[in-house]
Amino acid sequence: WGAARPLIGTMIGVGILGLPFAMAQVGVVVGTIELVLAALVSYLVLRLYGDLVMIRGGKARFIQVIGRELGHFGTGIAAIAYIGAAFGALLAFIIFGGQFLRVLTFAMMPMTITTSTVVFFIIASFFTIGGTLFVARAQKFLIPLFIGLVVLLMIVAAPHMTIPHILSSTQSHVWIPLGVMLFAFHGMSALPEMRDILGRRSNLLPKSTARATIVVALVYAVFSIGILGVTGAATTENAILGLSTIGKSLVLLASGIALLTTFNAYTNVATQLTNTFLYDLRMRFVSAWFLTATIPFVLFLAGAQQISSVLSITGGVLGSLTAIMMLIAYERARVSADLPKNSLQISQWAVGLTFVVFIGVMVMTVVG
Repeated sequence: WGAARPLIGTMIGVGILGLPFAMAQVGVVVGTIELVLAALVSYLVLRLYGDLVMIRGGKARFIQVIGRELGHFGTGIAAIAYIGAAFGALLAFIIFGGQFLRVLTFAMMPMTITTSTVVFFIIASFFTIGGTLFVARAQKFLIPLFIGLVVLLMIVAAPHMTIPHILSSTQSHVWIPLGVMLFAFHGMSALPEMRDILGRRSNLLPKSTARATIVVALVYAVFSIGILGVTGAATTENAILGLSTIGKSLVLLASGIALLTTFNAYTNVATQLTNTFLYDLRMRFVSAWFLTATIPFVLFLAGAQQISSVLSITGGVLGSLTAIMMLIAYERARVSADLPKNSLQISQWAVGLTFVVFIGVMVMTVVG
């Protein structure tokens, strides 16, 4: 469970805030089926990547783990997709974090949305200077607190839920929500951190990965159906702010949860991306941290602020491309001469099916 925490903390980010809106597009039945599909596909990808992480060992992160199998050109594509997806995630965290900080502090200290975003960015970025160990220790308290607050929110919101709202939908394109859902389960960057935590017990990595994915899927399902039950087809892109129609206290509670979630996810992904620059690209810590912090913030200032587009592109396009490159690396590693036979045990048909799913999601996201 200790090794599962980085993955839980990485996956549960702003994706959870976009899930109710995604589910409202297609209805709770189709939305739940897609959520389960996204969880299964994401777990398989994590399991495949986990095999590569354990085999390669050392301090290698994504670029080095798959770079030995893909050559310079393939590694370049994978690195761009992986780093781009991480920057997209951090951008989404900054956008949401600024919104929720503004909601919570507006009564005492009114701020514009730009000002609150800058404040959130400064605090969260400063927090990541502590590195992996500091963030991991903080998660020991932040994740249980988050899950407890989500349960409290559902209890408070229960009297406002209705069956017609839960069953409502806007009848949008059935594949569009999958990009957001895959984004919500994106957590590959946490696997090397989990390996480091397990140390000599790295054989437990698959079990820790499964536990984390199940916990996250359950939290997502409860949260999404709960929010949908309150706001129905009127669910907004930022599900929390859409609760303003039923009471300020509920919005404040939900915003507190969302701010905690966003902050936790930002520190996880920022720390993992910094480690990628540090170990894979051999940067100095200050340069790696500065690059991680500033690029998403510059994108925000440049106008990349539409959250649904950020989530869809990050999850449906860049996240899918990252997974596809990892799957190619897995199959090449299967026949590698420097690895023991049968060291990679996921069947080829499972890898091939997952490959087809991500190609389809990437195409449908772009078309949609």
